Amino acid sequence: MIWPEGIELDFDTRFFALMAIVFIAGIIRGFTGFGSALLAVPALAVLYGPKQAVVIEVLIEVPVVLGLIPTALREAERKTVLPILGMFAIFVPVGALLLTVINPVHVKIIISIFVLSAVGVMSQQSRLVGLVSPRANYIIGAFSGMTQGLTGMAGPLFATALVARGENATLTRANISALAAGIIALSVVSFAALGLVTRETVLYALLASPAILLGVWTGARLFRRFAHQNLRGPILVFLALTALWTLYQTLV
Repeated sequence: MIWPEGIELDFDTRFFALMAIVFIAGIIRGFTGFGSALLAVPALAVLYGPKQAVVIEVLIEVPVVLGLIPTALREAERKTVLPILGMFAIFVPVGALLLTVINPVHVKIIISIFVLSAVGVMSQQSRLVGLVSPRANYIIGAFSGMTQGLTGMAGPLFATALVARGENATLTRANISALAAGIIALSVVSFAALGLVTRETVLYALLASPAILLGVWTGARLFRRFAHQNLRGPILVFLALTALWTLYQTLV
């Protein structure tokens, strides 16, 4: 279909698969507070290629993180957040540059391996957090920034680092929200500067945004109903299977 100003979108099976993937990713995000990018990026990389997948995922996160900003500004701790944001500012553009120069096939392999690694980290989070010192957060900030630019999936890294500080849950959640908003903003700027944000990706993201918001709302309602059930394990297995499927589709 041709849109005004020469924008061409294909409302085919891939498009409806995009909507379904984003909706399911939103459900996971609303239910667990994490995991939307870990599902969406590898799945969309198979459909649209890694560059478009990463950019679309980052753009659809914009309306989600906008809702986090008021709480983050009110409750986040500046001495924790600002230095890590500084590392993001340096390394997100580096990762975005790598996204433009690395072979797309290799990027899809990196995305799959990263998802599997992130699932492993989150499955052992209770054991790992005690090993992460506050000083290590700066290193994780740099690694998270580069990973975000390259794969759009840095959330589990800096979230684990902040949980490792052992602070109260309200402060930790506010700090994570502030960093999530900051890293999405830096990603959008970096991608735009490198020409990765096209009119097509913006329109795809706009069309998919209601799906992720509906998914987040659905996931939050499901959490209130099924919070007593431990579904973290099955969700991590589902994310791992998605990554393995992406890896298989890339290698065959």
